[in-house]
Amino acid sequence: MVRTTPPRPLDITALFPELREHSLTATRLHPRPGAPTVTDSSVGGPLLWPADEVWPVCDDAGAHEPWNLTTPAALHRRREILATTEAREPLPGGNS
Repeated sequence: MVRTTPPRPLDITALFPELREHSLTATRLHPRPGAPTVTDSSVGGPLLWPADEVWPVCDDAGAHEPWNLTTPAALHRRREILATTEAREPLPGGNS
């Protein structure tokens, strides 16, 4: 069985000649399920973990509670608020 990528249905550089100068040769990987042994790579197959090594675990379970999670939008807003407060003029007669 030949395992190669079939030819492209169209020549994209014929449609968009300006892309031709950006083209490169690439190697595509076609991983297949397998049964690697200890002498093989486990990429694409079961992870081979040394029998005498303890499986890693996270000891900080509290860090993964839902109330500790945030969204990117909330993080950006928090940074915006902190930047605004740092840019303020100090109060007269105050330390902050």
